[in-house]
Amino acid sequence: IAQFSDANIVTVYNFEVKDSTAYLIMEYVEGTTLERFLREHDGDLTLDVVAHVFSSIAHALEVAHSHNVLHLDIKPANVLINRQGEVKVTDFGLATLADANGTGRAGGGTIGYMPPEQMRSEALDVRCDEWALASLTYEMLVGDNPFFARDLPRAAAAIENAELVLPSLCWDDVEEGIDDVMFYALDPDPAERYATVREFDEELMPYLGDVKAGKAELSRLVNGVDGEGEDEDGEGEPAPAAPRVPFAEHLTPRVMAVVARVVSVAAAALVGAVALVNFPAFGPGVFSNPVFWGLLAAVCVLAAIKPHVGALASFAILGVSLTANGAYAPGILLFLGTVIWWWFAARGSDAPAVAALLGPLSGAVGFAPLSPVVAGSLIVSVARAAATAAFAGLCALALGSLGTSGMIDWNAPMYWDYATMSGAVSAGSNAVADPDAVASAVLSSTGIGAQTQTRLGGMLLKPGTWCVFASWVIAAAAMSALSRWGMSRKVDVAAALVGTVVLVLGVCAAAWAANPASWTPPSTMALIGSIVPGLAGVVLAAVGIPDKIRQ
Repeated sequence: IAQFSDANIVTVYNFEVKDSTAYLIMEYVEGTTLERFLREHDGDLTLDVVAHVFSSIAHALEVAHSHNVLHLDIKPANVLINRQGEVKVTDFGLATLADANGTGRAGGGTIGYMPPEQMRSEALDVRCDEWALASLTYEMLVGDNPFFARDLPRAAAAIENAELVLPSLCWDDVEEGIDDVMFYALDPDPAERYATVREFDEELMPYLGDVKAGKAELSRLVNGVDGEGEDEDGEGEPAPAAPRVPFAEHLTPRVMAVVARVVSVAAAALVGAVALVNFPAFGPGVFSNPVFWGLLAAVCVLAAIKPHVGALASFAILGVSLTANGAYAPGILLFLGTVIWWWFAARGSDAPAVAALLGPLSGAVGFAPLSPVVAGSLIVSVARAAATAAFAGLCALALGSLGTSGMIDWNAPMYWDYATMSGAVSAGSNAVADPDAVASAVLSSTGIGAQTQTRLGGMLLKPGTWCVFASWVIAAAAMSALSRWGMSRKVDVAAALVGTVVLVLGVCAAAWAANPASWTPPSTMALIGSIVPGLAGVVLAAVGIPDKIRQ
């Protein structure tokens, strides 16, 4: 159940075993159960409320069924309503995984909400949950559950012989078509029911009310407010303010997916553009070449659909581009590193891809350590977090070899068109637009390949480079290990602080390694470039984003 991340399903954050006790760590829902709500507010029920409750439970079941999970115990006591009027399904205690045929078996159930096939311990499929949802919905519409009984034989007889009240007779503004929909879903024979909960949902919702209005009304009732600003005693006291919804709670799976894809597309576009602009085959008129724009668009589309595939494509193309310009060492290292990292750490997972792509994106403006910080924050596996940080370090080395000779900043505004700048020096002074800028990046006319490889060799020979590289890997691994150990907001904040300290120690160690005899503090830019990403991780942890995204 922990694989689910849906607003209508109570989140399971973790599970532990201590001594002889096994327990779940779950989301706390402040509010009430649907069972208690129906008991206390039976006279306040409206079609809008029914619509909201029904659609929320139906959506939760669709999510579970899409993961081949059957709930098998849908009932009002297992439906929670929080103070914002959100409906959440909980207690998957009887849930089972469906087999290849979509069937499973239950070890129990609740009389009144389980169909005959569940009572007979037969093979069950999604239509079992559909019947339970229909029974619960019928109870909301009619005000009674006719399937209650003292034992299973009587319950089975009640289902087979029940004289059901027509739901349309209980509401003045409901069409008779609702009766057929409900009776289809409540049929004792599963073959006569709707094939899926989605079909049941699509057929019933046109007869119910407005979902948004139902949520607002449900929130008002759960908060104990009756009528226009009056409390339950009718004394006219102002309605209590609804509790502030934590920022992390607004991060629904859809929002998180959109954010991940926006970041991935932006980073993949940057890396892909740098690689393709410098590709020798395109020549000077690269921006007027439709092939260039087609390839760049393809990289962006891949990143939007599957961030991990977009990361593979963009980094691999950059490796090929460097190699094509004669920078064989950084190009081949980057290409092979990309393939190895993707296969072992990022294949099928978006978190490592987003973390790695953030390296060039943030490194373009001097904050490349954001990549290991994000890797440590979002990746639960310590090995994958460390591998992603190591790959981010490899990318930083390759990009730094283009001119800055440093890992924290590769200065994208100056060095994105590295092949053209090298060619300008080779062609003579007349082709140089900005001699000062070019002189700072290219010191000779030996060609981009030789220059880049010389810078990379110089970086690798400096002990300080390895100090920074090691600090990235250690920071990501430590943050991931601490977060996995605690799985709480406070632990995430502590982990981010530890990561920040490790990054700062890395640049300090690099400054010492540059001159062991007379240590001087690292440059201001190096400190800022390490502290700011670390503090960004602290802020994200403080508002609960890493924990939410991990789920």
